[in-house]
Amino acid sequence: MSTATVILLAGWGAICSVWFGLIVAQGRARRDGLFLELASGTSVDAAAGESSPSVCVVIAARNESADLAACLRNVLAQDYQNLSVLVIDDRSEDDTRAIAQELAQSDSRVRVECVDELPPGWMGKSHALWQGTRSVRADWLLFMDVDCTLTPGAVSRAVREARERGVQLLTLWPKQEAGGFWEHTIIPLCGGIIALWFGSRRVNEPGSSLAFANGQFMLFERDAYERIHGHEAVRSAIIEDIPLAEHAKRSGLACWVASGRALVSVRMYDNYNAILNGWARIYVGVLRSGAKIGLSIIWLVFGSLLPYIAALGLATSFCSTWRSGAKISPELVCFAAVCVNHLVLLMIASYRFWGMGGCRRIDLIWYPLSVVLVIRILARSWWWLIVKRRIPWRNTVYRIGREGVISG
Repeated sequence: MSTATVILLAGWGAICSVWFGLIVAQGRARRDGLFLELASGTSVDAAAGESSPSVCVVIAARNESADLAACLRNVLAQDYQNLSVLVIDDRSEDDTRAIAQELAQSDSRVRVECVDELPPGWMGKSHALWQGTRSVRADWLLFMDVDCTLTPGAVSRAVREARERGVQLLTLWPKQEAGGFWEHTIIPLCGGIIALWFGSRRVNEPGSSLAFANGQFMLFERDAYERIHGHEAVRSAIIEDIPLAEHAKRSGLACWVASGRALVSVRMYDNYNAILNGWARIYVGVLRSGAKIGLSIIWLVFGSLLPYIAALGLATSFCSTWRSGAKISPELVCFAAVCVNHLVLLMIASYRFWGMGGCRRIDLIWYPLSVVLVIRILARSWWWLIVKRRIPWRNTVYRIGREGVISG
């Protein structure tokens, strides 16, 4: 066996070892209690009740007239009694404000704040959340998005978890809801890239610089949020949640990240173009580095696409060798063995990850297509971040620096 063959096999084996490590980490996550479930036997969590700490659910809404009413009704159906809701209308051009105000008139727990201007140097969502919460005096702030759906005991369970763990910031990975083919095919793997960079148990270690938060569900102790100046501290970030978690951790706050698939679900985008542009923006704001985006693409090519391409080449080689009557070489057998091992490990890890996010595992049949499409999304985010230095979002084009923050 030649030196080049040995090197190639060793490199391929190293890729397989990464997949094996991911499988081990997945099993460890469950043992570490990182999957929050609702209390068995009842939907009312032990944390609920009049004596429980007050929670204000904070929702920044911009042109969300289609979904806002359903979102608010879902939040108001929570079994948590000491609950209020703050809707911040962020310069909407549709009926968002009217819908929120109508619900506020029918339910005293709902209050509406309006933001009519965006100061220079701020992203709209961060500005709305910071300004809107200036008058809130609840013990906890739960930041969530309009596209999220909570199970009835979600707030109770999250509050109990935060208090038991003694943390000031608790954030959850949601269940990914999907409707059409493109959602089922693309979005799970899009989330997988985020998990590769931020899914380590180190996000929950106080001494680690690695931090993560999901802006779709962030439960913040209000005093701690105020103390670190909350969203004001990340005013220029394209995606505010992870920079906010990093700032919170540097400021000495105790943070906890867990899977909340039993508590919260989200459907972010419902068509191909929305997925393409939306996730490209997310990668710009989350990875904030051309190198990280590039490494993600390389991993998808060699970590995910390679065994499928190699399997086709190896199958062709085996057929040609068999038809010619020649003896199958040991090198070919070794490459085939590593290829099969790679595919098995990849599928085990992906099958488990799809399940963690509540995604349909049957859609793994399209996995190679998923890889190609996510590579395209990452390539677009790299182009925006490194070449164009601009990012389009909600009819606005933002100039950005190479750290994923707005500039100029």
